[in-house]
Amino acid sequence: MQIDRLQSLPRPLAYVLPGGGALAAYQAGVLDALTAAGLQPDRLIGVSAGAMNAALYAWSSDADGVRRIERIWADVKRRDLLRVHPGRLALALAGKRTSFLDNRHGIGFLRRHLGARLIEHAPIPLTIIATDLATGRPFVLESGDVVTAIVASSAFPGLFPPVEIDGHILIDGGVVADVPLDVAAELGVASVIVITVPPLAPAPVPQHPVSVVLRSSTWGVEAHGRTMVARPPDGLQVIEIPSQPSSVTTFAVGTAATTIDEARRFTEAWLRSD
Repeated sequence: MQIDRLQSLPRPLAYVLPGGGALAAYQAGVLDALTAAGLQPDRLIGVSAGAMNAALYAWSSDADGVRRIERIWADVKRRDLLRVHPGRLALALAGKRTSFLDNRHGIGFLRRHLGARLIEHAPIPLTIIATDLATGRPFVLESGDVVTAIVASSAFPGLFPPVEIDGHILIDGGVVADVPLDVAAELGVASVIVITVPPLAPAPVPQHPVSVVLRSSTWGVEAHGRTMVARPPDGLQVIEIPSQPSSVTTFAVGTAATTIDEARRFTEAWLRSD
């Protein structure tokens, strides 16, 4: 069975959790299935929305903790994460703001669930990946305020403002390293389980410019992720948890309960398969 294959992977073993916006709720269902099967990682590496799941799981990796992560996703409302302010939109269009939306609501949401925790205090070693806007290179965060790190890692360019940490201006880690297997190898990991979000299902071509940008960027991130999994660094064993295409979009908050249930059932069946 697949679970035997996962349990026999060389240690240390890392879970890599890429981004995916609202679709990252899928990862909660996968984590539920893996945890119920008795599998535990030695490190967690999170990117963008996957960074939130990685951080939550780092402090709550038992069955009760996974249920809490699922409840967080099931209860979240769009207004908990973002709200449109016409004045800010006008300033952004005039070039006087670096983003169309602010991140204060997302910060408040994360503070309610993670408080003022520090990355280096995580019970399971935690790594969060952002992108350095000046260099275009992955920026590895292994210490400091976990909420600030998640906000930086998920700062989608243009929509949310970049975040400054230690003099570096950071944006969404998925821009250059949605599946950061090279970072895992550099951290001394022997094996990786990639907990991706479902790929986009084919759909009618969007007409709204924001939808065009989001869908196009998603295709690009998915293509880069497939390349990384197909050509991992030498010596690193990689298994990607499979998933089926989904019509859920980046900001489709409110679909989490169904997404989580689908993820749990699909992963449980895969774990039992040969």
